[in-house]
Amino acid sequence: MSLVRIGRGPTATRLHVQRQGDGEPLLWITGFAISSEIFSPVIDTYSADFDCIRYDNRGAGRSAAPWHVTSIPELAGDAVRLLDALGIDSAHVYGLSMGGMIAQEVAIRFPDRVRGLVLGATSHGGPRAVLPSPRIAAALTSRGAPAALRAELVGKAVFSEQFREQEPALVLRYLRLLGRHRTSARGLVSHLTASTYHDTRARLGRITAPTLVMHGEADQLTPVTNARLIAAAVPGAELAVLPGAGHAYLLEQPDQSHQVFDEWLTRRSPIPAGPPLTGIAASTEPLTRHLGLAVGMLRTGRSLTSVRPRLRP
Repeated sequence: MSLVRIGRGPTATRLHVQRQGDGEPLLWITGFAISSEIFSPVIDTYSADFDCIRYDNRGAGRSAAPWHVTSIPELAGDAVRLLDALGIDSAHVYGLSMGGMIAQEVAIRFPDRVRGLVLGATSHGGPRAVLPSPRIAAALTSRGAPAALRAELVGKAVFSEQFREQEPALVLRYLRLLGRHRTSARGLVSHLTASTYHDTRARLGRITAPTLVMHGEADQLTPVTNARLIAAAVPGAELAVLPGAGHAYLLEQPDQSHQVFDEWLTRRSPIPAGPPLTGIAASTEPLTRHLGLAVGMLRTGRSLTSVRPRLRP
């Protein structure tokens, strides 16, 4: 494990990176304000066949938290600049939760860097996404709550009721992993702002990478309808819903989720990287990434105005 410097100038940062295994590169992108330590319980399984690269996003875990507020496009740029720093031309990309939001932007902005794309327990964002209940959403901002209350809130948000009842020891172990390398208040606010103004609904059709959308059926933090919306919008995407699993399906059902991933990738392999952006899309990408938060606000506002009010029965 090491700190890898990426980028230049005021947007440069250092990311905490761990690399394990041999084979095709598999880039793991973690979720909201947590470290990539959460992948530890499953990484040995995947590293038997892949060169697994996992890292803490800027503003989370052991990576630096810049003073400026980040955006999902900037975090996507970080992922690609990390590949540059490691000398990797393209990789399979597996994004979970907010990491799935980042992975969507990577696939849209940098198609030539992505082979297979896995979007796990995630959303396209914006006002048309299906939100969790306020009680579940409170877990994301429970940093100042007493430890016992925070653990209860987070546990209910990320694990299914069945898993909490049947595997209390594992729930406790995984909650400790989630709480390891805690994010600063500045990083927490930065990630909250970035995810709030993430909206790829109108651009999912631009994804050219073979895509697997995986989701837990009992996910309360990101309801499963979000997976169906993404799978319907991404050309050729396959949808896999894991029965009974919660938001943290990768931990609740490690064998089943690995089997789904392995069978999907085997069917689709070999998967080359996609074609690079060209024309206006290529020339404007750096600018829209630099202005990622402002552009995200505009896209979210535009989506909001296009939402039709529901008629009362």
